[in-house]
Amino acid sequence: MFRSVAEQQYDSSFKEFIHEQIAEILAPLLEGVVHSKDIVFEQELTVEVLRPTMRADKVFRARYLGQPHIFHLEYQSGSDAEIVYRVLVYNAGILWDYHLPVISVIIYLFRTTIPVPPLQVMSGEDSLINFKYYVLPLWELDAERYVREHIVSMYPLLPTMRGANAELISQAIQELAEYYKYDESRLARQLVWLGILLRRADTVPSLDKARVEERLTMFESLWEDDPKIQKYLSDKKAEGIAEGKAEGKAEGKAEGKAEGEMLASQRLVVEYVQLRFPPIAELAQQKVTQIKRVDDLDKLFRLTVSAPDEATARWVLDNYAA
Repeated sequence: MFRSVAEQQYDSSFKEFIHEQIAEILAPLLEGVVHSKDIVFEQELTVEVLRPTMRADKVFRARYLGQPHIFHLEYQSGSDAEIVYRVLVYNAGILWDYHLPVISVIIYLFRTTIPVPPLQVMSGEDSLINFKYYVLPLWELDAERYVREHIVSMYPLLPTMRGANAELISQAIQELAEYYKYDESRLARQLVWLGILLRRADTVPSLDKARVEERLTMFESLWEDDPKIQKYLSDKKAEGIAEGKAEGKAEGKAEGKAEGEMLASQRLVVEYVQLRFPPIAELAQQKVTQIKRVDDLDKLFRLTVSAPDEATARWVLDNYAA
C-alpha cells in the first residue's frame, strides 16, 4: 500500500528519534507491551529481509526474562492494510538470521485504524499460521505519568499521548533544557522531534499547540543571538521586503507582492543553509519548492537556524512537514 510523503517523513523522524536513545527508551516505551523491567538492551542490529528494499525499521538485541531476544519495532504514522504481512516477513527473516525469539511491535504515532493481533492464516479448521505481534498506539499512553516520573527519554513523544497539554509539555521542555544543558546539539534535536510530532498530533488542543510553539521559539536564541546571524537576518529581511514591493509594483496586483515574499523566503532558507551547511544546500532548494506558505517557510527557517550542526539541519529538512 502506498504511503504518502508526509507519512514517510513522520516514520523517518521516529526512526531517528529511537536510534538516538534506544538504550534509554526501549524499556519505558514497551512497558505496556511486555514486561519491560526484564529488558536489558545489548545492541542495535541492521536487518534486510529478502531484498534491500524491505528493511525493517529498527531491530535490537536485548535480554528479556533473562534470555537473549530480538526486538523488532515498526513505526506507522497512518493506516496500512499490508503492515501485518510485512511484519510477519520481517519476523521470519530475523528469526532465520539469529535463531532467537523475535518480538515484533507495531508502534502507531497518530490516531488511526490499527490491526488486532494475532494474525491467523486458516485452511478450513487448520491454523497454518498464528503470528503473535504487539501493537502500541501512542495516543493511549498517559502523558502526565511520564512527566510525573521524569522519564525524560519519552518527552519528545508527549504530543502524541492522551492528556498532553501546554502546561505539561512546557514543563517537559524545561526539564529537557536542564537535562541537556551541557549538550545543546542533543537538546536541539529533542525539541525538533517534539515540534514535528506536535504539529501532526490531534491529542493536543489547538490553543495549547500555539502556546507550546511559542515556548519552543524561546530556544531559537541558541543560534539567533550570534551577532553574525543577527546581521544576516536583518540584511535578508530588508532584501525580502524590497523584493516583495518590487514584484507587487511591477505586476500592479497583490499577487505580485505575495509572489515576491514567497521567493524571498525561499531564498532566505536556501542561502542560509548554503552559508552554514553547504553540503545540504541542494536538499534545502528541493524542500522550499514543496512549501506553499510564507509562514511555513519562516518556521522552517527558524528550525534551520536553531540547528547546531549539519546533521540536525539535514534531519530538519528531511522531516519538516508544513
